[in-house]
Amino acid sequence: MTNTETAERRSILTSLGLGVLGAFAAATSHATDASESRKDNADHEKKLIALVTDFCKAWSGKDVENLIPYLAPEIEYHMFEGAPPIKGHDQIRQRLGAFMAGQKEITWDMLRSYAVGDVVLNERIDHFIQPEGSPKPSNHFHVAGVFLVRDGKISYWKDYNMPKAG
Repeated sequence: MTNTETAERRSILTSLGLGVLGAFAAATSHATDASESRKDNADHEKKLIALVTDFCKAWSGKDVENLIPYLAPEIEYHMFEGAPPIKGHDQIRQRLGAFMAGQKEITWDMLRSYAVGDVVLNERIDHFIQPEGSPKPSNHFHVAGVFLVRDGKISYWKDYNMPKAG
């Protein structure tokens, strides 16, 4: 092999080596970016789960005004399957205010919560305890809630009844 052929071969191998090294560096950089993106998304989802959990806990205050800061002005709430939507803060106040104030106790047991992007899903048992001597019974609802959060506020919320066991 001549000196020229050796130099050419060395140049080709060096170029190939640099190309492989460059591809590896780009792949590693992309993997790091994807990992950071997943971490950012996980942090975002944790914040949304906390927001929805705090909203659910706010029901225990039995005051509709405790809920309003969590809700977007254009909130659309479906209380249960087939129910007409309750839209906006004014309807929330009208439809839920007197009901909440009339309860002896409201507690929601959070069983599990998940977020995917801006959607939070939770499973819970809602307890609405009537005052002593009320003609209405206390109620306990096992539900799955679906919440859409936009700009730090709940903009859509729908509850689904969980099927009865066996």
